[in-house]
Parts: sequence; C-alpha cells; structure tokens
Amino acid sequence: MRRTLSLLMTLLVASLATAQPIKVVTFDETLLATLPKLAHAQVAFVDLSKSRSAPQITLTSLRGELLRSIPIPAGRFAADWVHWGPGISYDATRRTLWYLGPKVGLTEFDMEGAVKTEIAFPKASHQIQIRPDGTLALPNSWDTADDAQVSVIDRSGKTVFQWHGRDYVNGNTTSSSVARAQPRSFTATTSALQTESGNYFVALAQRNMIVKLNAAGVVTWKQDVAVRPHTLVVSGDELIGYSARGPNRLLLRNEACGCFKEVFLKEGAGGRDDGERTLSLQSLGKGLWFASGVSALHIINDEGTVFWKLEHETLRGRPIGFHSAVLILQD
Repeated sequence: MRRTLSLLMTLLVASLATAQPIKVVTFDETLLATLPKLAHAQVAFVDLSKSRSAPQITLTSLRGELLRSIPIPAGRFAADWVHWGPGISYDATRRTLWYLGPKVGLTEFDMEGAVKTEIAFPKASHQIQIRPDGTLALPNSWDTADDAQVSVIDRSGKTVFQWHGRDYVNGNTTSSSVARAQPRSFTATTSALQTESGNYFVALAQRNMIVKLNAAGVVTWKQDVAVRPHTLVVSGDELIGYSARGPNRLLLRNEACGCFKEVFLKEGAGGRDDGERTLSLQSLGKGLWFASGVSALHIINDEGTVFWKLEHETLRGRPIGFHSAVLILQD
C-alpha cells in the first residue's frame, strides 16, 4: 500500500512539473518600487518548446503565471527556419504583438491572438523595430552578396529605405556560430535600429562590427567588437547597450559613470565561465535592463545584479531556447 501511495505521489509530482514548465527562480520585489509599471508587466517570448507543432508566442506575468499562448498560424513561419532568427516586438500604440518569421515575413496579433496584419517580407530576421510613424525597421541576417542588410517597410510591405553594405560584405558565406547547423550568411546582420534623429545603428555579426549610418545610408561611424555583436539598444541618437560573444556578455551604458560596463549572465552551476549568450536586450530605464539569455530571461541593472529570472523547463540552450522576448510595460 505504501509503495502504491509513493508511486502515485511521484507520478503526481512529475505531472505537476510537466504541467508547469515556467518557473520564476529570482524575484526581488524592490523592482516594483523602482519601476512601478512592472507591477502589471507581461513577458512575451517566442516559445519553441512544442517541437512537433508550430511555434507560439507565450505570455506570462512577472510571477510566472501563464496568461496566454498564441500559436503562429500555418503559412506564417517556415518549418525549416523556426529555430533560426525569429523576432518578436510589442506595438505600444496599437497594443499588438508582431512576430517575424525568417523566409516568410511579419504577422501582427492583437493581445487575444487574432491576426491583424500579414506582411510578406522573407528577407528579414531577429528583430522588429516599430517606429513612431508606424514603419518597421528590419535586419537581414542570412543574406546573399546582393541583398540589403537593412530594410524599413510600411504596414503594406512597401520598402521605404534599404541599406546595401557592399563594402562590408564578406567575400564568402560563413557560419561562425555557436549553433553549428546554423545557415550560412555573408554579414549576419542581426540588429538594425533607427534613432530619433533618423540615423541607424547596425550590427554586422560576421564582420564583428557595429556601424552607424546617416539617413542617406552613408556609414559615419564604426566600431570593431570582439566578437559577434548581436542585439543593439539605442536611446536618442546614441548606442546605449549591446550583446556580444567571445566572451558572451552584455555591454551596458552605466548611468553613474557614463561609460560602458561588461555584464555577464551566468548559466548557473556547471555553466560556461564567460556567461550566457543573450539574444534579446531591452532598456527599461532607471538603470534596469530586460535580457533574454538562451536559457533564461532576466531583469538586471547596469552593474549586472539579477533582480528577476524566469526559466522554462524545455527551453534550455540552442537551438531550442529563448530566441526572442519582450517585456511589456503597462500602466
């Protein structure tokens, strides 16, 4: 009888663990006093945990409560590309979520999961910047020698700006990635952001370089990065943060010194000494940052202190990990 009860309890615990894959492992609630909008914040991330079905957008509260799952409809993602460069963004004006499926294009959802807009634009990946005028700035990571590395499109899919970085294209394709099966590309442009002044910051990961363009697409500044810059963050007309590899780290503008400081997201016991690779990065203000590592989501400050951390039982590392995420701040 005891053995039977013990077995039933074991099965029950296992069942509960399976049913609750999302776990908040760190939550310093002083965050709520520092940034009151976090009290009603939602976390949205591209969820690849159901490997035999479509990708989905999962929304949770800051306490890890599952709020909603939005399946990506058939035809709005390429089955062979779900693990490579999906993007997600929140439109605060329209209160909608955008999903970027490489080789397909963009899909806009309302917060209940209904499709609002579909844009066919296959040559884009990783990041969607929603501009105040409603246009969308997009990088193109898996490019050919003749492709544009940066595109800005309107909601009808019409291209209003493109940058062809021909002087920065490698002579041959390469795939110097932590994920060896990753498709090959010439520049691996993983981030492209327009500033308030109409300039652009662009991450050319395969060239280990960040460049700044003016509104005409002329390079006015560049910086070598060791190694592979991935996600950029801008404020005003300045670069204020980015993620990079070699070692895996964040470079965040520290408000106290006005300088950039290295921050490492540790993978935990047995993890690599150089930290966890970060695929999404978002400034929250007041020295706080939301960072999506491949194994966990974090809220940290510009000194690297972790105030909040969320894990998912089946999203650990590449290629099945946290690829893209956004923190939605609400009044």
